[in-house]
Amino acid sequence: HRVISQDDNYEILYDYFKRIGFELINGNDHSVYYFAKQDTSKKVEDKLKNDFKWIDIYDFLMTFSESVNEYFSPGLIFTPDRIFSTCKVNNELMDKLNKLFKNVQAPFDKIMKIIEELIKATFVEEYNIYDREYKVVAAFGYLEQIIKSIDINTNDEDTISK
Repeated sequence: HRVISQDDNYEILYDYFKRIGFELINGNDHSVYYFAKQDTSKKVEDKLKNDFKWIDIYDFLMTFSESVNEYFSPGLIFTPDRIFSTCKVNNELMDKLNKLFKNVQAPFDKIMKIIEELIKATFVEEYNIYDREYKVVAAFGYLEQIIKSIDINTNDEDTISK
């Protein structure tokens, strides 16, 4: 930290790290520095696709929540069978499910894929393997916060297609 702050070292180090693919960023009035890796447009596109996937999964789960009148939040215990049976009687939920994971055909398999993704991201854990029960954990709140922080202004002239 002291080396970066001395004299013109920040500019020298900034140029050095930029050449090897990192950006040295002055975070907080010279008291915090951190590195950022430069992303290619392909990496940015992949990150956006991943973000949209999570938005769609979250939207599906919130629609399921409304259908069963239980909030999908930390502490909730659920089964894929319950989600599937709800999908069978709720067309909106089934439509949202069908839009997820185009490479998976069967609705129940899509539900299991959602659960697999939730487990991999540590938003859900296996609760009872015999009854195929899963429990939403506290980390799911982070996903919820991120998605709720997205603000899309649909009244902005630049965002409205003509």
